[in-house]
Amino acid sequence: MKSRAFVLIFTLIMITTFGNICYANEKKNLPQLSSKSAIAIEWVTGKILFEKNKDLKLPMASTTKIMTAILVLENCDVNKEIEIPPQAVGVPGSSMYLEKGEKLKIIDLLYGLMLSSGNDAAVALAIATAGDVKKFVNLMNKKAKELGLSNTVFSSPHGLEQGQHYTTAHDLAKLTAYAMRNPVFRQIVKTKEKEVPWTTRPYNRILRNKNKMLRLYPGADGVKTGFTKKAGRCLVTSVYRDDFRVICVVLNASDMWNDTQKILDYCYNNFKVIKLLPGEMGYVKVKNGKSDWVKVGTTHECYWVIESSCFPKIDMLLQATEAPVEKNKVVGRLNVYLKNEKQSLPLLALQECPRKSLWDRIKEKLFENRRRQK
Repeated sequence: MKSRAFVLIFTLIMITTFGNICYANEKKNLPQLSSKSAIAIEWVTGKILFEKNKDLKLPMASTTKIMTAILVLENCDVNKEIEIPPQAVGVPGSSMYLEKGEKLKIIDLLYGLMLSSGNDAAVALAIATAGDVKKFVNLMNKKAKELGLSNTVFSSPHGLEQGQHYTTAHDLAKLTAYAMRNPVFRQIVKTKEKEVPWTTRPYNRILRNKNKMLRLYPGADGVKTGFTKKAGRCLVTSVYRDDFRVICVVLNASDMWNDTQKILDYCYNNFKVIKLLPGEMGYVKVKNGKSDWVKVGTTHECYWVIESSCFPKIDMLLQATEAPVEKNKVVGRLNVYLKNEKQSLPLLALQECPRKSLWDRIKEKLFENRRRQK
């Protein structure tokens, strides 16, 4: 009975705290966009917060370099110095102006790739990673398959179309969420300005990030711009505010800056993150144990993205258990009700509880007898 009483008290507290209220859907005035395709997702769960033609296959211009950068980071020593190959000198389009005979570290080339959008840096990094550009493109397509990007094909490391070269807003958002888990990638793409060597000249390069969102939108910390005549203006943005990261992609957008801000405003106005931190959540009754109660809780963080107008209901179901109890034994369930969805999580014993020994029972009996005699 004590165990059941505790469950009811705990449930009442949780209902009072979180409620089970979901007000009338207040998501009005969906953003009107110039882009052909767009999406916003929450980066941990991948939950889609907004979308427009999310699976439309389109060229993606220099946002291609997100894949180039993460492949280099996963396959190279970023502090390794390389000599710039002749194929990387004079590559058309945006450039960090690599010159013949230069020697630069891979990390410097990555800054040139992501801040200046250097097509020359993309070629140099592709050759340094795979030996030649064609082999690197094969790595790009292999990685796309590994990540489940089923509507993505690469033909170059920089985004200048050289055959089939396309993605979707959804695939590009998933790729970006993956890349943003890499701390070096995150550091590079949030950098507004970087000084790197120019080894053939008596002064250094000053690289300035082309991503205006870093200055325009609070919490923006990446990621990449892109433009070709065929792809139009493309932009991938990451924003991190109040433990809530949103990845936004717009493709073929005549007004990519305003489109992106509209989408992000919509997401932060209409959604929020709820976290359940790991740790103790209560106690469960133990029969024949050296202790009468054992602490219970969760051992990992739980994370949900819900509409701002909704509040989850949480209840905890526990049953008395028989000793011995091993640490991390499942002793109950935590039910979380999110609008029309229910998620159930295991509740674990956070400590062990051995069974009472014969001597423990004898001492307990003697104590009870003495108390009665008094």
